[in-house]
Amino acid sequence: MQLRFEHVHYRCSDLDETRRFYCDVMGAEYLDTVELSNGRRIMKLNLGGVLLFFSPAAEARSAEPASERMGAYHIAFFVDDLEQAVAYYKKRGARFAVESYMASPTLKVAFIEAPDGMQIELMEQL
Repeated sequence: MQLRFEHVHYRCSDLDETRRFYCDVMGAEYLDTVELSNGRRIMKLNLGGVLLFFSPAAEARSAEPASERMGAYHIAFFVDDLEQAVAYYKKRGARFAVESYMASPTLKVAFIEAPDGMQIELMEQL
């Protein structure tokens, strides 16, 4: 059997806030918002060639910080120059949990704070 990756689907507290962050700050492409037969809305974005789907959580609750949550807590993207990427995203309004550190002798990383306790990891392979 052959599997092909399609998308990652996240619950969020606010579709508008989520769209503003991923589109305005991170530069995602808004694709569509669809409503399923059960009334749940799903917003579809493309970020760096990855399809991200978001739908509101059934009930409001506070999000656990990324470092404490079970399950997915960040998505990661490679960049050519981490320092340049950090400066670029700061200008777009990103707040960083970690601006830059050497995760290993050949990997430098930074973490952007995203809505609902998520993080975006930026990685530079040295």
